[in-house]
Amino acid sequence: MPSPKNLKKSLEIQRVIAHLFAHKGYHSTSMREIARELGMNQSSLYHYFKTKEDILFKLMNEAMDSALATMEEICATDLQPQEKLNRILRFYTRYYAGDQERLILLVNEQNSLNSEHRRILVDKERRYIQLFKGVFEELGGHQMTKEIPHSFAIFAFLGMVHYTIKWYHKDGAVDLDRLAEIFTEIFTRGVLK
Repeated sequence: MPSPKNLKKSLEIQRVIAHLFAHKGYHSTSMREIARELGMNQSSLYHYFKTKEDILFKLMNEAMDSALATMEEICATDLQPQEKLNRILRFYTRYYAGDQERLILLVNEQNSLNSEHRRILVDKERRYIQLFKGVFEELGGHQMTKEIPHSFAIFAFLGMVHYTIKWYHKDGAVDLDRLAEIFTEIFTRGVLK
């Protein structure tokens, strides 16, 4: 278990690297450049990560693990299905639109990973979809617009959030909470009766 000081340093390193990868691209960012940006020797960087791909995978994997844990927590509650759906929609929007650098990596750089790392992330994506489908099943057919297959609705929502990397700025006119409310309203009005 890392000490609080080492954990803080590791998180700062991850933040800086996520920024570099998101803005320059994974393949265009060298370990030398990462070390220079962090003000450390390249060899010191290897104390934290074995390879550049390990860094990319860690950034993506931890983002997905954290989101999954919260979504599973929401789904495990005894809230009404409509409230579960609303909370998942708001959480997912705030989480990913609020950390756009990691979202950029998840959307744009997944194919930069080796097949084993990609498989792990795809399995987690499937878990997201299962959680959404579970809430839709709890809602039952009487509350859902029947013409829309669940998977279409789920992918439409995910696409809506993921596309925020192109246009949304959290320091702009709409804050994250308001964005989450807007997306939740758009989505629920489109799929619920």
